[in-house]
Amino acid sequence: MTVNLDPDKVWIDGCFDFTHHGHAGAILQARRTVSKENGQLFCGVHTDEDIQHNKGTPVMNSSERYEHTRSNRWCSEVVEAAPYVTDPNWMDKYQCQYVVHGDDITLDANGEDCYKLVKEMGRFKVIKRTYGVSTTEIIHRILTKKSLPPTHPDYYPTTQELSFYSVAQDAVSKHCYVFQRDLDNVLVNGGYKFDAEDCVYVDGDFDLFHMGDIDQLRKLKMDLHPDKKLIVGITTSDYSSTIMTMKERVLSVLSCKYVDAVIIDADATSMSQYNCEKYHIGTAVLTAAGKFSEYLTKELIVKRVESQREVYIARNQKKGMSI
Repeated sequence: MTVNLDPDKVWIDGCFDFTHHGHAGAILQARRTVSKENGQLFCGVHTDEDIQHNKGTPVMNSSERYEHTRSNRWCSEVVEAAPYVTDPNWMDKYQCQYVVHGDDITLDANGEDCYKLVKEMGRFKVIKRTYGVSTTEIIHRILTKKSLPPTHPDYYPTTQELSFYSVAQDAVSKHCYVFQRDLDNVLVNGGYKFDAEDCVYVDGDFDLFHMGDIDQLRKLKMDLHPDKKLIVGITTSDYSSTIMTMKERVLSVLSCKYVDAVIIDADATSMSQYNCEKYHIGTAVLTAAGKFSEYLTKELIVKRVESQREVYIARNQKKGMSI
């Protein structure tokens, strides 16, 4: 049977555990390999069982990983239970000619390149991997209780990084605004006319940005204030207890399709002058009746890692990260 492959459809796959800004950056780059107008990106996400067999225990379960990937601004469709070793037959089913992956090698349980077959078929495209962030690195910080200080040169995002992650669903056009501390200090201009009175605001530290947070952002944007733009203020009350850097948190939040603007190091008092509804992440009005927000928190994620501490230490040691 002849399969008609569509040059405007592309495939990417992975575990997407924690679904951090490195994953989001890969998804964005993959979306940019197809046309702005008609391009579609299919994100294949592996099952817990496949990850367990080939790599080790994932921190986030399949439902959390599927939905987090689905919330990504540049993902057109999530393909659940995609095989760990990329299968061209699955790509054919979605008419994808190419699979996109970072410039690192991913091995299966047998030590074989997961992309060997599609590489041999000429159906593989390479993108630049986001260095300095990985699920392994985040787990390492949880295990060691050590994070980068705000004085570290990579703690805050660059303007270039902010502009890159602020683009719209087509991965090219402008969308999100980015501010520093308050709405008077614009770092990145968005793709619409900004009016603070026409927005809804929510703040929090968004550490280990997860589906519990995203559930609340979805509720704000889709249910409570569907006619408003959503501004997210990212704060840090205690740097020593924050696992992710400001850069990692900001870029992760920018990749969420419900977000229209971000304030870095948001100053709560400065927002009081604006006549818009204001919320704090994690409060009952936002978490109530949420599939994920009723149970999933940063503290629960940390407990998951700590409960299998020896397993994750051993896994990280294989990757050259010792406690």
